[in-house]
Amino acid sequence: MKLYRIQDPFILTIFGASGDLAKEKIFPALYSLMEQKRFPADFWIIGYARTEKDIQTFRQEFEQSVIQKNKGGVDKNILNKLLDHVFYFTGQYDQKKSFIDFQKYHRELIKDKKIMHMAYFSVPPQAFKPIIQNLGETKKASDDVRLIIEKPFGEDTASATDLFHFIAGYFEEEKVYLLDHYLGKSVVQSILHLRECNRILNTLLVGDDIANIQITAFESAGVNSRIGYFDQVGLTKDMIQSHLLQVLALITMAIPVTDTAESLHREKYNILSSLSFIPNPKNIVIGQYQSYCQKRDVDSCSPTETFSAVRLFIDRQNWYNVPIYIRTGKMLKKKKTSIVIEFKKFAFQPKEDPANLLVIELYPEEKMSLKLITKNGVGKMENKVITTSDSLACSGDDCLPEHGLLLLDIVRGRKTHFLNFPQIIAAWQVTEKMLKTMKKMKPEIYKDGSTGPDSQNNLTAMDKFAWHEL
Repeated sequence: MKLYRIQDPFILTIFGASGDLAKEKIFPALYSLMEQKRFPADFWIIGYARTEKDIQTFRQEFEQSVIQKNKGGVDKNILNKLLDHVFYFTGQYDQKKSFIDFQKYHRELIKDKKIMHMAYFSVPPQAFKPIIQNLGETKKASDDVRLIIEKPFGEDTASATDLFHFIAGYFEEEKVYLLDHYLGKSVVQSILHLRECNRILNTLLVGDDIANIQITAFESAGVNSRIGYFDQVGLTKDMIQSHLLQVLALITMAIPVTDTAESLHREKYNILSSLSFIPNPKNIVIGQYQSYCQKRDVDSCSPTETFSAVRLFIDRQNWYNVPIYIRTGKMLKKKKTSIVIEFKKFAFQPKEDPANLLVIELYPEEKMSLKLITKNGVGKMENKVITTSDSLACSGDDCLPEHGLLLLDIVRGRKTHFLNFPQIIAAWQVTEKMLKTMKKMKPEIYKDGSTGPDSQNNLTAMDKFAWHEL
């Protein structure tokens, strides 16, 4: 397969270029794109931040972030060629004069060529509006400016709706790319590809035949350097509201018959707007790892949850009464991310028979497995599990980190793997019900490196199920 390469010149401005997101994700992704020769001859990467520094200092920071993230080593020749395209501008986010000066700066770089300008928001959410306003007020009508805004999108339904209307006042919807990096993971994208290409798989993924769905996203690391942000947000907002509800939508939605972003967004919205959380503390478990409140800058009585598990339903005919369990946590025994779909048994089957399962593993392995139960032996027959599995891992020359894949999609104007505001608002509406219920609860303390709060098992036990520990 021929690799897609960007043909036309472009500018990528990274607002908040001094921050962790830029250093941890964006700079290394740009190196991967350069390594695969995806860039045209002419392109400019401009770091925009409030910190005073010269271009050489910024290039050194860029270089160090790439080296640190590429443990297998980097090609210094490729990295040096990339650094020749890297520039820096010192400016404020809330001052129009900075943006007027910035427009002059980048037009001097490109010599007034008419090229695409991608503006990446690698900044805290409170900086979104001033940047949007100043970009909108200083750009020319003919400029092709594309906004790349990464979650979180608001902190509740009202703020997300307000952000939607604010952006619409300055930019057309087609120019706005709402990025959830989970949707850039090749293994997550493979869920959609598998469903589009395999009618037999979609025959299995019907609520009438499914007993329950379990989505798990566990991390062995703690909050670490993100503690200032995390303590204000918590894991339910950070992981469930977008990442894991998006995965759920990809699994349960109807497959659109037309291959357009609009069709896909509509089907995901149909699921997200139908999600039901019964506002009862029995339907949610929150926890906090033992050492969390010992961290600096955390109030000793912080109620922030580092573990969250919820029980949901989809209020649609073919998903009626099918429980969905989602859990996520930090500082746990093992890092793993998986989707387990448990199929219903026949009414005449012995209750003790194991369930048939479809398992999609996102981490540590990227693979899909179908586990079927049969009988083995003569006389007193014993259960035997037949497992068919194969890798979903990206292979070959077309593999890129998620931010690299998504940047290529933005250049091509493809929105399939991005969000839209109706989805975001629908996800906030159900998440708000969880958050309101959580206010009446205290997080259950669990040991660092454990499997999390014991009460997570109560969620599945309500429906006479149990978590599948892969």
